[in-house]
Parts: sequence; structure tokens; C-alpha cells
Amino acid sequence: MTRTATQGLMMIGMFVALLLVTAVSIVKFDGEGLRGVVIGAGLGVLNLALGSLATRRALRTKMQSAISTVAGGFIIRLVVLVVMIVAFRRSRAVDPTAFALTFLIFFFVYLGLEMVMVERSLARTREAV
Repeated sequence: MTRTATQGLMMIGMFVALLLVTAVSIVKFDGEGLRGVVIGAGLGVLNLALGSLATRRALRTKMQSAISTVAGGFIIRLVVLVVMIVAFRRSRAVDPTAFALTFLIFFFVYLGLEMVMVERSLARTREAV
């Protein structure tokens, strides 16, 4: 793994730790808060599963395809995050802060996984040449 990738993973780890500390200190784990955490974690796990499958598939073809998949997935995740936060703010049945913080934790975990997958793909390409 390159130095840049290692530093990137360290930064992602710090973001995850910071988000965890923030979530524990801000979120009230009552009914609304727990619903937000559960929905955020559920969408986060779904994002991890579907995103890793799509990225692996894209990395098997061309790097241009992989970059398009990564960028497109990033935009889709941001749109989902904003739409869900707005919906939860209007409904008041789910704590939007709990949802957002939990989803962002999984978002950064997935970002780290994506970074590792791209780095490994590039390493295989360098070895083949």
C-alpha cells in the first residue's frame, strides 16, 4: 500500500472516531434517536454491500469505469443523505441527526474500503506491467 493510501486510511479512521464520539455525545437514545441510528446503520450496511459489489465489478473492467462508478456512487449517497434528512425533519418520527451521523460513519467506512480496493487494483496493474 502506498504512503498516500495509508495516510488516507488513517484520516478516514480519525473521521470515523470523531463521528462516533460526536454521535455518542449528541444523540439521545430515545425512540426517535434509536430509529435514526437503526435506519442510518441499515442504509449504511446496504451502501457497503451494494457499493463494494459495484466497485469490484467496475475495477475488473477499466479504471475509467471504476472512477465513474466511484464518483456516481458518491453523488447518489449524498443525494440519499440529504433527501432522508429532509424527510426525517418533516416527519419528526426519526431523529435526523442520529440518522445522519450513523450513515456518515458507514459512509466513511465504505470510503476506506473503496480506497483499499482501488489501491489493490492499481498494485495488480503495476505488477502486470
